Amino acid sequence: MFFLILRTLRQHRWFALLGAALLLSSVGNGLTYVIVFGKLLALEAKPSVLTFAYILALAPGFPGSFLAEKLLTKIEPIPVMILCEIIGLAGLALPAWSLFSDNLILLLSSQAVAAFAGGMMVPVLSQTLKSGLKPAELPAASGLETFIFAANVILGIGIGTLLYGHMAAAVILTLDAMSFVLAIVLLFAANRAYRPVSTPESGAVLSNLHWRELTQLQRRSLLFLPAIAFVGAPAMALLPALAPNFSGQTSDSGLMLLLARSVGQLIGPLLLSEAQLQRQTGKLNVLILSLALFICCYALVSITDKQWLAMLLIVLAHIFTNIVYALATLNIMQTFPASITGRAMAKAWRTQLIVTLIVPVIAGIAADTYDPVWVLYLSSGGGFAVMICVLAANHFVGRREGTALNLKKSG
Repeated sequence: MFFLILRTLRQHRWFALLGAALLLSSVGNGLTYVIVFGKLLALEAKPSVLTFAYILALAPGFPGSFLAEKLLTKIEPIPVMILCEIIGLAGLALPAWSLFSDNLILLLSSQAVAAFAGGMMVPVLSQTLKSGLKPAELPAASGLETFIFAANVILGIGIGTLLYGHMAAAVILTLDAMSFVLAIVLLFAANRAYRPVSTPESGAVLSNLHWRELTQLQRRSLLFLPAIAFVGAPAMALLPALAPNFSGQTSDSGLMLLLARSVGQLIGPLLLSEAQLQRQTGKLNVLILSLALFICCYALVSITDKQWLAMLLIVLAHIFTNIVYALATLNIMQTFPASITGRAMAKAWRTQLIVTLIVPVIAGIAADTYDPVWVLYLSSGGGFAVMICVLAANHFVGRREGTALNLKKSG
């Protein structure tokens, strides 16, 4: 898929400008994350405050995604994207103010603003890519989303972690602001070059994406992202708790495990060729096998005492989940018409976010009392079982609907 992305970048100037802009702002978001959490740790914030910061880094994306859906009915997608970046830039005033006041509320509010802007970006990005790319180029769209996500973790948080403590927080914040300004400039250029290749189909708009109004394939598409969260979210939340199994400082081991996770997230989709990605899209056996292998890798991590082996297993585990993520995003783009692709992606993302906010908290509380390894087995294994049951129910409901439709036609 790497070569498809390069080919698409050469063929569509707006795609290259858009990718560069989102890469820059993603790095900026990572820097903001490091500044905020570094300041919270320096102020010796209570665990409850850190937990609240984690929630604020995700939950405000809900209203953000709903707002973006409304705006997409009135405004072209890239101008909405520019608005997202302006909100993200304006939000930097909060951590800048907190640097001089040590105000926890300002720090936490800055996380909420970033999450709100990130939630807005979810339907807008999918809508832009669906309308601007040919069907054969859609795999490049899912690859771009993976790169943007990885840039936030590997480049933004990675660079921020290296700079924090060696460079004044105000200087890092200035670099952060510059990344947003450059991203906005690039998005203006992308908007001028943007030429949609597909237009909304007449009669294709569904008012609220009601579950009963969707086809079996569309319902399955919306279930893929939550399935990843059910299996992966508790395992990723408990990953730092596995660090004491290895020799060396626990903090260093935990950071290395998180780095290995990010590497797997980056390279996973790139291992699939364009033909493989198209061929495997929507197939349940790939989803089930990949998530089963993810659980197996984490189970092996929990019983090894060698850090290098644990890192290798975590890289492999997240290669599997991000192959599923690439297939999930591509499946949504292919099964929904251009008029509602953004809304469909936002619906799946919000469901995934609900799972990500609830399940890890339950797993973390349980790990305070019970062995984290057994909690890992039960939570991820239980999530896998729930996923199988939901997908199976959707399959049988789809078959029954198909049979009823055939009987109606024959009658």
